[in-house]
Amino acid sequence: MFNKETSSRGWTVGELRQALENLPADTPLLAYGPATPGSDAVQDYIIVTAGFGSRDTGDGRGPQPSREFQIGVAYPDSAFYHTDR
Repeated sequence: MFNKETSSRGWTVGELRQALENLPADTPLLAYGPATPGSDAVQDYIIVTAGFGSRDTGDGRGPQPSREFQIGVAYPDSAFYHTDR
């Protein structure tokens, strides 16, 4: 669940693995967070990408591989809720 007190401490891959350990592989996965910064309202998101991205730090070298594993999210649409995909 979303907790404002711990939301700024990011999880490690190990913590995520442990949380998912006993779930069936076909379990739908949602992320949720504040609807707007500082809001008490939450918004559901679906996971749409995962992997190592790149970042441009502005030092003139251009985009460089990121060492953080990134998970991309989007607002769910009705297709997400179909079980036959």
